[in-house]
Amino acid sequence: MSLFRLPNAMPETSTGRLPDGTRVFENGKTTVNDPLGSCGLRRKRMQPRVAVLVLLGALGALSACSGESRADLDLAAKPTVGVEQEHISPGGVRGLNYSSDAIYSYYVTGPRGMNGGGGKVGPAYKDGPGEAGERCCIGIPQPWKPDTQLRIEWERDRKPFDYKDRSELAVLTATVTVPEYGPDTYGFWAIFLPGDRVKVMVMDGNANGRNSVRTKPADDDPFIVQGVRDEALTQQALKRF
Repeated sequence: MSLFRLPNAMPETSTGRLPDGTRVFENGKTTVNDPLGSCGLRRKRMQPRVAVLVLLGALGALSACSGESRADLDLAAKPTVGVEQEHISPGGVRGLNYSSDAIYSYYVTGPRGMNGGGGKVGPAYKDGPGEAGERCCIGIPQPWKPDTQLRIEWERDRKPFDYKDRSELAVLTATVTVPEYGPDTYGFWAIFLPGDRVKVMVMDGNANGRNSVRTKPADDDPFIVQGVRDEALTQQALKRF
């Protein structure tokens, strides 16, 4: 029994190159010099085993050319270290009134869940401000962000005990800035002052005159804002009464 053997491949001698990069051999065969780029391979005739090895190497080279290594992907997947994650906690809403007016209602609206309001706050008396019970709830975001502004709207009456004369009833609005507060908070407060002025704050136990409910805000407190009468809302309130 005889074995059939393939003849050994004859070496191919290049006789020249065409203008488009094609190489011409003596046996009439041609091959194109066609680079795939900095990460590509030249296509050429080769033995099957060598072709497989070169193909595997090419796949690895193309992977490297993608510009992203496994280390880069792992690093991108990791969260940024040292950045505090934002969260919003519910807090009660209360009011203080240092004026002689009655505050029938108030409401604040703002970003990051800071929306809420409270009910009637009585006039101040000789021993201290009028105070309203706590209502639930308002969102208190952590961490505090500078220049957080809220819109506050409130109804006040300068003749709260004259049920026939509502000429001093008015709805006022203002844009207020929330003073800085710490990580431990104890509710949101609206503070009404004589002359239709108002301040808001988040109580955090920092008795520095800015976030303390035990101390009346100073007249030069930068977070006190002058309210402005809203005529359309005032007329609506008068109709309700």
